[in-house]
Formats: sequence, structure tokens, C-alpha cells
Amino acid sequence: MPQSRNIKPALLALIFSIAALSVAAAARAQEHAPSAHHGFSDVNHWAAVFESPARAKWQKPDEVVRALDLKPGQTVVDIGAGTGYFTRRFAKAVGPSGSAIGLDIEPGMVEYMKNDSRKLGLRNYHARVIKADNPELAPNAADVIFFCDTLHHVANRVAYLKGLIPALKPNGRVAVVDFKKDAPIGPPAKMKIAREQMIEQFSKAGYRLVRSHDFLPNQYFLEFEPTARG
Repeated sequence: MPQSRNIKPALLALIFSIAALSVAAAARAQEHAPSAHHGFSDVNHWAAVFESPARAKWQKPDEVVRALDLKPGQTVVDIGAGTGYFTRRFAKAVGPSGSAIGLDIEPGMVEYMKNDSRKLGLRNYHARVIKADNPELAPNAADVIFFCDTLHHVANRVAYLKGLIPALKPNGRVAVVDFKKDAPIGPPAKMKIAREQMIEQFSKAGYRLVRSHDFLPNQYFLEFEPTARG
């Protein structure tokens, strides 16, 4: 009997440990589930992650912006913008006569971007809350629509992408940066969209691949244009 009293606390500790790990795993899965879209309501936590100096080493944000070859006066719409990591850079790239609009479904992230634009004094850097299934863009609103690590959160991607076509200006394009299937970082592998699958989904939505960039170590970077306009 003394042995059973010694074993019981150890068993209880093991049970609690397993339960804690299960809860943590479920939380991580929920953050990356397509139906959840974002799990980023803890703005302070995710701001520290998104704005980490370590991210710049593999995200290469300034190189991404240069590769897009943005022109003064253009409008860039950043969907799933988070903290505005790219949006603020777009605002600088298109200049005062242009516009960079950060869109997100999390009100806290949008408020973060609004504060960010005020701190930076960028009057052409805007942000607003959107629906998970519709960014509600006006016709001919954007020269570039940009997604970074966002589309794997979007359900019904083909329909969603098809709905963006009217929002593009003549010669407008959609740019996508997302995690490779074998990337050591990012969402679980089952949530990642392979490059070939992404191209196929854009094709089904009415786009063609016009440019591909290969300098990102963990992500692919693709640019698409509509094959036709309604």
C-alpha cells in the first residue's frame, strides 16, 4: 500500500501534463484552422511575433517590396495585414500620391495599424476591419492586392479570389507570399498550401501566373493577373 501512495502523485502529474499538452495543441490547431481564419486576438503577443527582428532575416520584406516594382501613386491593398508589417512599407513605396490599405478581420490589429500610421506620420497608410469571406473592395480599387501568409486561413479560396477580380484596376495584379510545404516554420504542414496547388486555385479563379520570385528561403512568392475581366 505505501507503494500505491507514492505512485498516485506521479500518475496525477502525468495526467495533468498530458491534458495541458492536449489543450496547447488544440489551441495551436485552432489558430491555423481555415475555418478560424485568424487566431490573433492577442494583439500584444502577435505584434511581438510579427515585428520580431528575427523575421526580417527570412521574410526579406524590403526585397519583397522592391520585387513588386511599385510606382508612385499606386494603390496597394494588403489583405490579412496584421500589424502592417508590409503595409507601412507599401505606403512609403507608393509615396504621398499613392495609398496602402491594410485589411484584417481582427479589430485589434486594425487599431494597431492606425496607431502605427499616426506614429510614422504616413497619411497614405490606412486600415480597416473586413469580413472573413469578403474584403468589400470597390471596383477598380487596387493596382496590387497582396497576401502574406494569409490565404491558408481563407475558406473557399477559389470563390474568394474570383471575387477580387473586379477590384483590380486595368493591369492590376494579385501577389502572394505563403509558406512552402516543407518550410520548417509557419502553420502545420497539413495547413500549408503547396505552390502548385496555389497556382491551380488561382487558375480556377480566373488568373494566370505572370511572375515568380525565388529569393525567399521558406516561402514562395507569386504574382497573378486575371485572364479576363467581366
